[in-house]
Amino acid sequence: MIRNYFTVAFRNLLRNKQFSLINILGLAFGIGVFLFIMQFVAFEWSTNRFSKNFDRLYRVNVQSKKGTADYYVAPGYAPIVKQQVPAIVNFVRIADGVASGVVSYAAPAAVNDRTFREDNMIYADGSFLDVFSFPLVAGTPSFSEPNTLALSETTSKKLFGTDNAIGKVLTVSNQFGNTPYTVKAVYKQPAASDVKAEVLLSLQTLESKAARSDNDWADPNGTENSFVSIFLLLQNGANAKVVASNITSLVQKSNPDMDGDVVILQPLSELHLAPSFSSPLQTYGSLLQVVVFFGVAVLILLIAWVNYINLSTAQATNRAKEVGVRKVLGASRSQLAVQYLAETLLLTLVSVAVALVVVKLLQPYFNDFTGRQLSLSVLNSGWFWVSGIALLLAGSLLSGSYVAFVLTAYKPVTVIRGSVQSSVRGFTMRKGLVVFQFTISIIFIIATIILYNQLQYMKTEKLGMSLDQLVVVQGPTVSSEGQAARNVLFKNALGQLPFVKKYAASNNIPGQGYNFSAGGITSLSPQNGDDKKSYSMFICDERFFDTYGIQFAQGQTFSRNDAERSWNNVKKVIINEKAARELGFNTRENIIGKKIKWGETFDVIGVVKDYHHLSLREAIKPTIYLGSVSFGYFTIKTDTKNMANKISTVKKLYSSAFPGNPFDYYFADERYDRQYISEQKLGNVFIAAACIAILIACLGLYGLAAFTARQRTKEIGIRKVLGASITDITTLLSKDFIILVLISIIIASPIAWWAMHSWLQDFAYQTSISWWIFIVAGTLAIAIAWSTISFQAIKAAIANPVKSLRSE
Repeated sequence: MIRNYFTVAFRNLLRNKQFSLINILGLAFGIGVFLFIMQFVAFEWSTNRFSKNFDRLYRVNVQSKKGTADYYVAPGYAPIVKQQVPAIVNFVRIADGVASGVVSYAAPAAVNDRTFREDNMIYADGSFLDVFSFPLVAGTPSFSEPNTLALSETTSKKLFGTDNAIGKVLTVSNQFGNTPYTVKAVYKQPAASDVKAEVLLSLQTLESKAARSDNDWADPNGTENSFVSIFLLLQNGANAKVVASNITSLVQKSNPDMDGDVVILQPLSELHLAPSFSSPLQTYGSLLQVVVFFGVAVLILLIAWVNYINLSTAQATNRAKEVGVRKVLGASRSQLAVQYLAETLLLTLVSVAVALVVVKLLQPYFNDFTGRQLSLSVLNSGWFWVSGIALLLAGSLLSGSYVAFVLTAYKPVTVIRGSVQSSVRGFTMRKGLVVFQFTISIIFIIATIILYNQLQYMKTEKLGMSLDQLVVVQGPTVSSEGQAARNVLFKNALGQLPFVKKYAASNNIPGQGYNFSAGGITSLSPQNGDDKKSYSMFICDERFFDTYGIQFAQGQTFSRNDAERSWNNVKKVIINEKAARELGFNTRENIIGKKIKWGETFDVIGVVKDYHHLSLREAIKPTIYLGSVSFGYFTIKTDTKNMANKISTVKKLYSSAFPGNPFDYYFADERYDRQYISEQKLGNVFIAAACIAILIACLGLYGLAAFTARQRTKEIGIRKVLGASITDITTLLSKDFIILVLISIIIASPIAWWAMHSWLQDFAYQTSISWWIFIVAGTLAIAIAWSTISFQAIKAAIANPVKSLRSE
């Protein structure tokens, strides 16, 4: 019996090739998109879950009295709380923003091909590999001794090929100097981990003042400077809230300045995706993005099912006689329903097969888009297959059940006499489904336009500085005797190059960040609470502002002598307008000569106009500029002619001045725009979603138009005989569908406005949602719909009326 159902179902699909093809393509596109996005969702959901301590590992966050939370804390608190809170089994401190530099094997100058810059390098406690469950490839899991490290398998192969790395000595050159490290372990870096490191340096190395190069702020036992993330491994069954409360009491007792601050333990399970949209704790992933992507996947799949319902019920009158004959021959309504459900299941299975082929072919492009190595293998988990199969079966069952209900409702006597007509309710239902499909499609179109408007606004809005024709060269990291003099000589040599218009040095660059943050800075007449404010600190030379086109509101830049003597000796600073207001100065009055207190007293010698140092997603930060010769980054202003030759010239000069240092450069505007990668990816998702939604909707519209033209064949023939033109016939067949699209525009517009208005609130600086966006989206939807319908309409209009009138 079951075999018979599927045999008949297969024959019916072949008999109606056009409608079967449209349904299969629509469902295949929907299922394909669903599988692609579910790969991304599954990867995001599974991040960090490989760890054996997944349920017992927590990151320490400190929430200030203002309500803001930060996960960078002082490293010295970790051993204190471990000793005094019994529920803490172990801890790991991670300093992920201070270790980047150059890794070299043997003498850097002698073996230059094994020297490379590594930004993904961190300091960590020696128990890191064991606590985070990173798979061990070779060596021992602990690197607790000073001057030891662990390498990722990828980095080990880069340095040593297939040779054993254990026991080899590397030189790591970073802000703490050139330090030898012995390789203790090689590990695999899990793809689904928020903590990513190609090189793990022993944090205990920095306990030596000599190893810190007198950077006392980096003392791992210090409790003043916050530069590490602390992860705590708790006992089984320990109450994280009670542990956090105990830690809060200990911290407040040891540091009165932290009175009112609260320690919050963030579970590793919530490190990537927050438990809610309103969670104040920082995460590595975006819950909103995952929810939006999943919503897009479900909506696309829903549109595909709606397509199937629409086309299948539209053909109901064509299959009415079949129903009548089957009922007369004794078929029950339940048997007929099973028959049509079998057709739905068969069509879904074929669509799934086509979707799998499409996913396989397009997988590399999807991986390039997401920046992750995804495949269907990431879906190899019980929860996905249970939920995915349940969703597909539920959708197929619901859509198939509705079709079966419509088709089996006809009375045999009525249909055999040939008097059956599509019911008003069925026709209204199909209209509603068309409206639903185009409403979703138009929402995607509007969202895409607004998203790209915001992206374009952020890229083209005046920043208050100029990034055009600026080339940034990474400064030297491998240092040697007389390094300071070589830095100055190299910078001066840049100024002698004929194609260099301007040049400057700084310890960071716009679009990338600041050098550090500092609190406790006030005017000499501070208000209550001023000492709690935080300021972004930026170190640069006297040429920085001119090279980047940053304007002064008052005063002027540092003198060359000030920069050479350095800010901590000359006690002079430059501030931006935001910092001036935070310090309590009136920006309409003369601020030059005012003094600020930061441990010692500093003179304000200049006020620069506010500019967007970081993306327009963030508000301008109060910033204090510290003068120094600087050598972290060298910025060159030049034109774009013969750029390859210019870069080659600078590289030769760099290699001569800084032997053993890799030469890295990039363009300032391109680096700045990298801040908008997430918005660009989101925009690409909505473009793809809009295209696929429109495509599926148009497939359905094409099928409905073909069915309508077939149903009105005689009417069209009569109208042509009576003198109707091709335009009249085309208008006749198109207008009902265009009205449905117009209704979709009316419904979609307020929904899209509300959704995108809410999304824009996350940006400190945002574009407006203009009325023309809805006009463009509506016009585009109408044009696409009319193009789809007009093909069938014109085909029917130019048909021979004699053949039309003879048709049955």
